[in-house]
Amino acid sequence: MQKFQNMKVLTLDDCEHLTHIPDVSGLSNLKKFTFDFCKNLITIDDSIGHLNKLELVSACCCKKLENFPPLWLVSLKNLELSLHPCVSGMLRFPKHNDKMYSNVTELCLRECNLSDECLPIILKWFVNVKHLDLSDNDGFKILPECISECHLLRILNLDGCTSLEEIRRIPPNLNYLSASECLSLSSSTRRMLLSQVCCGFFMQ
Repeated sequence: MQKFQNMKVLTLDDCEHLTHIPDVSGLSNLKKFTFDFCKNLITIDDSIGHLNKLELVSACCCKKLENFPPLWLVSLKNLELSLHPCVSGMLRFPKHNDKMYSNVTELCLRECNLSDECLPIILKWFVNVKHLDLSDNDGFKILPECISECHLLRILNLDGCTSLEEIRRIPPNLNYLSASECLSLSSSTRRMLLSQVCCGFFMQ
């Protein structure tokens, strides 16, 4: 890896036989790291969480990926993760006592089957997010009150969250919320959202 220590972009998309992201600590100048559509990827080495110049990580449609390592990256701005449609697995994040904090402003967790237990942890890790995509997650029923701590959040996408029943709080500076095909929303939540629309908040 030391031969590639000046590398800034590493793209491993569509690597069919890639099963493990190895130790990448030698890539100290890496800014963009993508491994989308690596359908046999199972694990990622924890060293990715120490690349302190990394700005973008994308691991979309990695259908066998079940665990994501902790990140200690203040540099990270964009994180995109998803499983593959019809995949029944659930993407797991570090335990409560692990640290995963960054200045991510764009966070895409589409089709990750996030649970009610996992979602509050994620929201607290990525409190500086401005654009949050949680679409097509049918694993959680409640958008927790702690989302109000995301003071910078402007755009929230909940499309296709078919199990979502309750939205407990709207972030204070949210400008746009899309919640189409959220078929399980309670009547009280629908009334709350409509009242927000009447106050100038835009919802699709």
